[in-house]
Amino acid sequence: MEIEHSKDAPLIQELRTIVEDGFLVQGFKSKGKAVYFDVIPRYSHEESFSRVMEGLKDIEHIPYYRRRGDGYRLVIAPKIGKKRELRPLVHIGLIITTAFTMTLAGYIFWAPGDIALSVLFALSLMSILGLHELGHALMARRRGIKATLPFFLPVPPPFPFGTFGAVISINSPIPDRKSLLEVGAMGPIAGFIVTFPIAIVGLKLSEIAPITDPQAGGIVFSMPLILQILATRILGEIPANHIIIPHPLAMAGWAGLFVTSLNLLPMGQLDGGHIVRSLFPRNFKKVYYGTAGFLLLMGFLWPGYIFWVVLVFFITKMNHPGPLNDVSELDSRRKFYAIVALLVLILSFMPAPIVLSELAH
Repeated sequence: MEIEHSKDAPLIQELRTIVEDGFLVQGFKSKGKAVYFDVIPRYSHEESFSRVMEGLKDIEHIPYYRRRGDGYRLVIAPKIGKKRELRPLVHIGLIITTAFTMTLAGYIFWAPGDIALSVLFALSLMSILGLHELGHALMARRRGIKATLPFFLPVPPPFPFGTFGAVISINSPIPDRKSLLEVGAMGPIAGFIVTFPIAIVGLKLSEIAPITDPQAGGIVFSMPLILQILATRILGEIPANHIIIPHPLAMAGWAGLFVTSLNLLPMGQLDGGHIVRSLFPRNFKKVYYGTAGFLLLMGFLWPGYIFWVVLVFFITKMNHPGPLNDVSELDSRRKFYAIVALLVLILSFMPAPIVLSELAH
């Protein structure tokens, strides 16, 4: 519905004056609560957009800068209400509860009867997941984006790791493609960096044992490429009919790599989805649906990928709103971050993370 001109003309004129500080206005129209300006940047895309952002900071409106055919469009709309953060006591409660459920999982599955090793397992996995999300949060705040601190999601056994991971909440729009890529990439990169030494120590403390009597219906945790490389370097070639008995630290490393690989898959608003959205603002959906199709095929090896695709589709509809400034190009440093994130995905990804023991031999 069109805004009544007599009522909103002063606001539209104020918005136009702000826009003209950074852009030449070729035309505009108002619809609903938004005003659409067809524009030509007076300066670089980044500087022109920054001038408009600065002009709007005191009137509770935000700009969305997009390519439109061969030109550019700037949409000015009111700010959406701010999200509320969790209270500090809730954060603390979730940390304590998750530490308990992780320790319990370690005591049952990875260090049976050994409370000290169970606590070590919990602290190691919490460090990996926490630093992953802290990487997102710190980068967001560095780029002027409001973000909560990480909060953990506890889940008791029989879930074998005691948690569904950790998350943060982004409470303000992401300003540009550079910020979107940095926020998306820094979490998994930080998590991978801390996983590396934990996995190395865990493999050094692991044992190799002969397979004597595989239990029907038992499960085997496959190793991603990085663990295969490390295991060969640390433990040597594994003899036929032998298996690695993982130390709890090795399983914490495995879980960290598994979470990292799932988050880096380029779909929706996963970390990998943020990265692809920043790299390919016009063609990101092709990558999203291509990845979904690939994972559905991989579901024949591990059905969990089918669940993951359905969950991401249900939550994000395989879409991404993008940053406010969707036009400014990425520089070589941000493209390097994307390459590092791709390398982390390759080293962490497992075609079949969990298989039945009789199918693994």
